[in-house]
Amino acid sequence: MAQFLWQDREQREYVYPFNPRPECLAMIQRPPTVALDIGCGSGGVGHALRERFPDCQTWGCEFNASAAQIARQHFDFVVEQDVESVDFAALGLTKPFDLVCLFDVLEHLVNPWQLLHGLSRMVAPDAQVLVSLPNVSNLPLLYDALRGHWKYGSWGLLDFTHLRFFTDFDARKMFYQAGYRVLDHRLNFIGAGRDIFERHQGTDFPTTLFVGDMSLKVASRHDLALLCADQNLYLISPHHGEFANDAERELASNHYPPVYAFGGGS
Repeated sequence: MAQFLWQDREQREYVYPFNPRPECLAMIQRPPTVALDIGCGSGGVGHALRERFPDCQTWGCEFNASAAQIARQHFDFVVEQDVESVDFAALGLTKPFDLVCLFDVLEHLVNPWQLLHGLSRMVAPDAQVLVSLPNVSNLPLLYDALRGHWKYGSWGLLDFTHLRFFTDFDARKMFYQAGYRVLDHRLNFIGAGRDIFERHQGTDFPTTLFVGDMSLKVASRHDLALLCADQNLYLISPHHGEFANDAERELASNHYPPVYAFGGGS
C-alpha cells in the first residue's frame, strides 16, 4: 500500500465518477446540434445530453482507455487522443461543434489558453462553451495557505493532478485573451465554504468575517459568494475580436491590475 499521495496516484488507476453535471448543463441557452465533451470521463455528461437533446450528435474526448470504453455507451463517438490533434472531419464530423463542455479540465493542462484558442477552428461562430473551474480564491483554501498549508489531495480544489489555478478574474482574462466572451457566470458550493456562505449571506454588508483566528472585511454578498464557492461555472462564446464595452476590451488585453506579489502593493 502506498504511503504518500504522490505514490498512490502513480500506482492506482483513477476511477472516473459518472457525473452528468446538471449545474453546468443548466446554463445551456439553446438546443445544441453537435456537442463535444472534452475529458468526458465515463460518459455522465453524454448520457445527460442524449436525454435532454435526443437529436444532438454527441462526441467525447478521453485519454483514459477504460473510461473511454464506458463512455462509448453514452456518446455517438469517443476519441482517445489530444483534442487539438483530432481530424474530426475524417471521423465523420460534418459541421462545427455548437456546444463544447470543459468540466474541470483546463486546470489539468500546462497551457489551457492554447487549448481554448485552438478550439476556435472547430466550433461554430456562436458556439456555446461550458467551463467549470476550481476557485482558488476559496476562503477555506486561502485560510489554510495563510497558515502555511497548501495540502494536495486526491480530489477537490487541490487535486494532486492540477497544474493551473484560477480566480474568477484570471479565468475571465484567459477566456477573453483566447477569443471568448463570458455570457453567464454561476457559482457552485460543495465544501466548507458553503457553510460559511449560508451563515453570513443575510448579513448587512460590509461586514467583518471571522474564520478561525483570521478576520476579513467583506464588502458585499457577491464578494462573500466568490470567497466561498468551490467552482466557477461559465458559459462563454467566441467574440471574434468585437467587444461590447471597454471592460471587455480590457479583459482581452495584456493589462493587469497591480498585485502585491509583483510590487504593486502599497
